[in-house]
Amino acid sequence: MHTLISITKNPYWTSTIKIGDIVASALLSEVTLMTVTGNQSSSSKSRDKLLIASELISRPSNILVRQGNPATEIISELNSGKYNLLTIGARAHSSAPAELLLGDTTHRIVKDTPISILVARGKIANLNRILVCTSGPSAGFDAIKSAVTIAKHTNASLTVLHVSRAVPSMYTGLDQMGESLSDLLQTDTPTAKYLRDCASIINAEQISAEIELRHGTPTQEILRDVDRNRYDLLIIGAAKRSPFNRMLTDNVSTQLAANAPLSVLVIHNSIQQTMTTNEQ
Repeated sequence: MHTLISITKNPYWTSTIKIGDIVASALLSEVTLMTVTGNQSSSSKSRDKLLIASELISRPSNILVRQGNPATEIISELNSGKYNLLTIGARAHSSAPAELLLGDTTHRIVKDTPISILVARGKIANLNRILVCTSGPSAGFDAIKSAVTIAKHTNASLTVLHVSRAVPSMYTGLDQMGESLSDLLQTDTPTAKYLRDCASIINAEQISAEIELRHGTPTQEILRDVDRNRYDLLIIGAAKRSPFNRMLTDNVSTQLAANAPLSVLVIHNSIQQTMTTNEQ
């Protein structure tokens, strides 16, 4: 398992490193700290900055300095195939070109990268409450399993949120959109079986967790739940669907990474599976 933490300048990189370190430690991940400079003359200062930053990492870390365009260099490094997870900072953007560029970099990577990405936002000391959102059976269990691993390592409580779109009851098993989770779980629909399987995965690890059901537009319902609760981390998976439906789900993850007021971990595939594949 190998995590790339991409940082820029203070005060942003301290919060990026903190959440990146917490998640990397939970996943027993090797860490590489990376920064991108504009020219050769600033490389030495950038390396010194990374050495200072590495002291904030609880596990031994590598440092990497690249020169050029941040978007190009980050994507190029990801394409090396060495990494399972990227951590990059979100910004309350100003109109400064560097800030706008990093915002565009984050958007592109969330949308296009084949590996999982953690978009760091805000300051936290620990992970106490984690929200993991799932779109249903087609999403698989990658996000759930990753959330369970992180929650178990950090002793965080876990909430699993499933948002049901307004679709015919023949697909959901619900006669009315106001019916509850308990009503759904008593049906034999794929969604009910999927949520029962999620509960089994959670119970097997004996962590504190609950499952919640909402009805409506996924992005709106997830952000509404985040506003109502004090979560420290939001985890969402990119569904394995048809190209059209996957586009919808990827749009949800991109919107959440851009607009959620907390750190967002987007699982594009099983972190544990890619870890095993890359280490062979």
